[in-house]
Amino acid sequence: MQIPFRTILVAISGLVIANALSPLIVIPNGDNQYSLLNSIDFHPHLHIVCVTFTHNNKVSLYTIDQNDPPVCIQTLSNPTARLREPQHAIFSLDAQKIVVANWSNSTLNIYLRKNNGLFSEKPATTIPFPSPLRRSKPHGIAFSPCGQYLAMACGAANYIEKGLALFRHQQNDLKWISYLRDNEVPGIPKGICFSPDGTHLLVTFSEPSALCIFSIENGEIQPTPKQTLQGADTGLSRPEDVKMSPDGTNCAVSNSTRDTVTFYAFDPKANRIIANCPLWTLANPEAQLSFPHGIAFSPDGTYLAITQFGRVQVTPEGDILWPSTLSPQEGTFNLYLLKQK
Repeated sequence: MQIPFRTILVAISGLVIANALSPLIVIPNGDNQYSLLNSIDFHPHLHIVCVTFTHNNKVSLYTIDQNDPPVCIQTLSNPTARLREPQHAIFSLDAQKIVVANWSNSTLNIYLRKNNGLFSEKPATTIPFPSPLRRSKPHGIAFSPCGQYLAMACGAANYIEKGLALFRHQQNDLKWISYLRDNEVPGIPKGICFSPDGTHLLVTFSEPSALCIFSIENGEIQPTPKQTLQGADTGLSRPEDVKMSPDGTNCAVSNSTRDTVTFYAFDPKANRIIANCPLWTLANPEAQLSFPHGIAFSPDGTYLAITQFGRVQVTPEGDILWPSTLSPQEGTFNLYLLKQK
């Protein structure tokens, strides 16, 4: 059901958003089994999103149109897709590939674009994690603005090895060139994205709740964060995903245990968050968020998409639990209109 867009607008660092922003539409999981919807990513040129349904072992593509409900145009599913609880899926910057990080077997699948614009049902290649991170679990992945590098955050519960990795992207392959592991990172990494110039990584940590910026020098992730946002005034609360706005002047973070998405002003020349306090917070009741997770901006800044888990629980160790009776429709992705086209 379409919900009227609120027309009280405020400009935030190049984005035009509503003070009280309600979802344009909410798309529930149509499967008969509940699943975490861990990630969402926009096509680099079109209003198409890919969404991971982790426990349904599928990745679905939807077309987005302001005047009509999203339409599923393709689903990558097993056995052909060889998915192993897909955690995060992203388009390559040239739109010729989809890369999927698999939770269960710690691998990356690459699916190639076909002549009809859709993607191969079978992965062209499956790449194991580098041996130092083989016992880690993937969370976020992101391509650099130039498309030559892929970064990965490995984080789950506090008893599972964690780390960050940087890969060089060459044709249909990914070669790891740098990593930080376990005690070299300040917490449990979750979301990851590149700065607009590709020289830094923004990483969220669910425990302790923090957003850190790491510099990349000579192809190496530097272990000491250049900047750390942490504390009550930041609005961070078990943060999950982090994404840069299309114009590179702010970033957005999903806060799973506070049911918010917080926006922070970013200086793309200094590669720093300008202030600890968020510029603006997408919050309930208007936002209709319930454990928000993956987030994505459309390339033209028209839309913001957010996946959410619904009524799940977090254990002291950081695991996600839900009852077997939880309705599959608790897992959704919400679409918000940031500005009129």
